[in-house]
Amino acid sequence: MKDDLLDYLIATDSMDEFLGYEPKCPSCGNKLTPIEYGMPAPETFEKAEKGEVFLGGCTIEDIQPEYHCNNCRRSCFKNLNDYVDEENNWENEDE
Repeated sequence: MKDDLLDYLIATDSMDEFLGYEPKCPSCGNKLTPIEYGMPAPETFEKAEKGEVFLGGCTIEDIQPEYHCNNCRRSCFKNLNDYVDEENNWENEDE
């Protein structure tokens, strides 16, 4: 049974979530927010407004960042060493 669970976690890339790991920004140490790609549902917009997710856009590509730091405005790839600088979703939306 243990081997089946381990194989499942590895195959589905769910090990970090299972262990309760919360990735931290390598630059400032803040908790990283997961990036959601694709056409967002109304619930996803609500989560983005609360800062629970970062909207990565409607285009889904093979290689794209997985986490966003709302403090540094960097979107990090899974290895946390590579990143791109991006604006926050809801910043300056009234201007």
